[in-house]
Amino acid sequence: METDKLMRILNELFAPQLLVFNLCFVYIGMLLAPAYAYSIRTALLLTIAFVAARSSGVLMNRYIGRDEDLSDEKKVKTMLSLKVPKRIVLLLFSLCAAIFILSAYLLNWLALLLTPIPLIFFVADPMVKRHTSGRHYFLGLIESFDVMGGYIGAAAALPSTDLVYLMMLAVIFIGGGFDMMIAMRKARFDRTNGLKTVASTKGVTAALNYSLYSHITASILLIIFAIISRSYVVIAGSVIASIFLLVQHVNMNPRDIGDIMSRVAKFNTLAALSMLLSVLAAVFVW
Repeated sequence: METDKLMRILNELFAPQLLVFNLCFVYIGMLLAPAYAYSIRTALLLTIAFVAARSSGVLMNRYIGRDEDLSDEKKVKTMLSLKVPKRIVLLLFSLCAAIFILSAYLLNWLALLLTPIPLIFFVADPMVKRHTSGRHYFLGLIESFDVMGGYIGAAAALPSTDLVYLMMLAVIFIGGGFDMMIAMRKARFDRTNGLKTVASTKGVTAALNYSLYSHITASILLIIFAIISRSYVVIAGSVIASIFLLVQHVNMNPRDIGDIMSRVAKFNTLAALSMLLSVLAAVFVW
């Protein structure tokens, strides 16, 4: 029983539902670097660096948003992690940030030099949602660092190919779209507490529409990415990924969104996996 409680607390603190989704774009960024730049060691260090960085971001969100969570009666009743003292959450954040910085150091000097940037964005993210519903795309921008980080971690240089920037732009719209959908779960709470999301300011129906537009835009960008790559397998992967992004919107009822988190995590992860597998195939097979 204690083990179950511990697993629930860790799940709530680190929110691993979209971990595979994010890692896919880290590896895509790595594979877009010159072939001589990456290795199994690079992939392992990038994995450690990303998991630590992402964990520090989620923990900072939990730390800064603690008072808001405590004002939500539903969360107080269901979230065991709210019983974890804030100083422990801050300690875990510091530990994850330290692992991230150490991993970046072991990758290359440029990766180490740029580590403050995502950490600053992690601190800013929970504050941005208090002021603008544009926070959805701010989160998407943070997600797009996965691609850039994967490239820099491997190549020790800023990207020289437009493909990296195209993929980053696609991830901004993918991330912004799925964050709009996830935020629909607590639109009433956010509205009451002055937190800005599309769902809390314009309604759940508007959030569904805007998230669909975001995913249509992302799908177009993924297909452009594939066409520029001149790889038929990547083109096929981008079409499959686009289908997954758009299928999640089918039969969505604004009055009954169901388990939206599981739905979003499943389809966005499948889309990311489709892109990663097609890029892997293009690099190593075709």
